[in-house]
Amino acid sequence: FCAFLMVLMVSCLGAQVFFRFVLNASLTWSEELSRFAFIWLVYMGAVLGAKERIHIRVTAFHRLLPAPARGWVIPAADLLWVSINLVFAWQGALQVGHLLRFSYISPALQWNMALIYAVVPIGFLLMSFRIIEGYWRDWRRGTLGQPPKTPDGVPGGGLHPDSNSNPDAALDPDSGRTEPAPSPKPPASPRANVPADGAGPDGPRSPAEREAGPPRPPAGGRNGP
Repeated sequence: FCAFLMVLMVSCLGAQVFFRFVLNASLTWSEELSRFAFIWLVYMGAVLGAKERIHIRVTAFHRLLPAPARGWVIPAADLLWVSINLVFAWQGALQVGHLLRFSYISPALQWNMALIYAVVPIGFLLMSFRIIEGYWRDWRRGTLGQPPKTPDGVPGGGLHPDSNSNPDAALDPDSGRTEPAPSPKPPASPRANVPADGAGPDGPRSPAEREAGPPRPPAGGRNGP
């Protein structure tokens, strides 16, 4: 439904620009319909955000609380959220009832504005339903009371280790600080196995042997006795 409203809004705006600047004949209903589609899209998008748990949260204080209390701070905030939603839904329903008794017609589409204002109680009721539905899913999975996870699967909305700018940095889950991973040791140089000056395969050589140069093969050649 959100995708349909988005396509409807963009199509109305595109048609309005085409008719006004290309055909020099403006449409009378496109701007009003695109505005109504945008209003409904905002509320339905909020419902979708409540379902996916992607609404913005301030979680800086969450890390400062003791561990047993962390799992119940977000549910308490969501309970307050649902309560406020019900208040707005009730006030929106009163506004819709008022518009049904005293009709207000839109100038271009000739629609009763009660149809447009109906998105207020519908949106807040659906938002509350999606919040409660999320906790029902958590209860069935046995994860009720645990910190909520972001769409990428990181608990508590923390940073994912792969999202750091430094690829060699590892995230410390307790402090939230990044510490560089230990760099690998460089391979040993091939010169490390070279014997010291004056040393041969049988041990150190005397000064006279060093002056005489490297040992020569036997007289019989390489394969001699």
